[in-house]
Amino acid sequence: MAKSTFQNIPVSTGEVIDLDIGSMAYDNAAVSKYKDFIVFVDRGAPGDSVKAEITTLRPNYARAKITEIKESDSEYRIEAECKLFKVCGGCQWQHLPYKKQLEQKDLLLKNFFSKLLLPDGVLKNIIGSDTPWHYRNKVQYPVRTIEDTGRLKAGYFEWHSNDLINIKYCPIQNNKFDSIVETVRELAPKYRITAYNGKNKTGWLRHICVRIGENTNEALLTLVAINETLSKSQDFANEVMSKHPELVGVSLNINTNTTNVIYGPKTKILKGRGYLFEKINGLKFKISATSFFQVNTPQTIKLLNEMDKLISLKGNETILDAYCGVGLMSLFLAGKSKQVIGIEEVRQSIDDANFSAKENRIKNTVFINGKVENKIDDILEDYKPEIVILDPPRAGCNKRILENICNSNIKKIIYTSCNPNTLARDLEILCRGGFETNPYIIKSIQPIDMFPHTYHIECVVLLEKA
Repeated sequence: MAKSTFQNIPVSTGEVIDLDIGSMAYDNAAVSKYKDFIVFVDRGAPGDSVKAEITTLRPNYARAKITEIKESDSEYRIEAECKLFKVCGGCQWQHLPYKKQLEQKDLLLKNFFSKLLLPDGVLKNIIGSDTPWHYRNKVQYPVRTIEDTGRLKAGYFEWHSNDLINIKYCPIQNNKFDSIVETVRELAPKYRITAYNGKNKTGWLRHICVRIGENTNEALLTLVAINETLSKSQDFANEVMSKHPELVGVSLNINTNTTNVIYGPKTKILKGRGYLFEKINGLKFKISATSFFQVNTPQTIKLLNEMDKLISLKGNETILDAYCGVGLMSLFLAGKSKQVIGIEEVRQSIDDANFSAKENRIKNTVFINGKVENKIDDILEDYKPEIVILDPPRAGCNKRILENICNSNIKKIIYTSCNPNTLARDLEILCRGGFETNPYIIKSIQPIDMFPHTYHIECVVLLEKA
């Protein structure tokens, strides 16, 4: 097929066209076609008949914003719970009933995995959430200072924009976060806290971060700033904690970098603890300010239980938990196996994992600090695991890691991913990579809706050696 060029595209930027929308995209948009040319319609919904203005043009697709909804299907389009939904980029699918969100995610996954030619029954229907509201146990708000008033605003950015939306209430995060963040806003002028401006290098505060243990009700506030020079920092911490008894600590993280990475390497405790505890499936986990932990606690429990069913442990297995974070999966599986070895790049997460292992009196885990690609050769050689757990960042695994696994004695892989795009890529490598040994066979793909009202999808995959 000839490659598209701008010369043969049937629309132009700024043009308003009529569109009928068929399904959702893995995006904040829905999918339509105009003269067989794909158009992604921001905040569209299946069943919509709209007028839309072309905002972005690419050789193979266009983006458009709705200027008028002529008709809509009440089964698919509802009034969003959040009043800021139309401008905020924090979540993208609130205008769909939750049941239809799950339906559309199932359709997206069938498309993502179509090249794998899966047998019937391998790709399961998504497991939805019993509580799709107020589920987020962590919030990380960038901040700005309002020039006219000097007040602090905090929230999410508009979709594809640097404009910050000041959020006072968010229906997808824990209820306590709104009031804690509001207290920081209110106290900011008193303690001369201003937002850092990267362009002119003025100000101090970069992010307000709050996390909570859903089953312990312990909360932790972290301010991310460019240095430690907060005047009367102890008074600030005392005042915040006095207003919010659920806070077990207030921390200050220092980030001097110019990248979009939120946290810096140094965290200073202003008051209380620099971590909270969470309890899951009878285990107690230490979670520090900068450590990774799944954002949806009830769905995390479902994920662990599904993983447990897929592995079917006998008790004599050695397991490698790559990208182990604070040791959630490692410690969960330790009581069902011979030994678990975890690898994690973030030092603080490894410290948390070791702490939690001692707290739970678990002695058959080994946690190793480092990048998976740098450590996996030695671990495969020294420990000879039969099972590997992969839970990489959104970018997925690099090919070298997958090749090492394929050429090892690993009999089973549990691959957990929040990005179906890179997951499909890595599964194809594992099943058809052309490495020295036999490829893997996908036995099950179980999606779990960890992120209601967004397009993101978590999947737990079981692969076995052919």
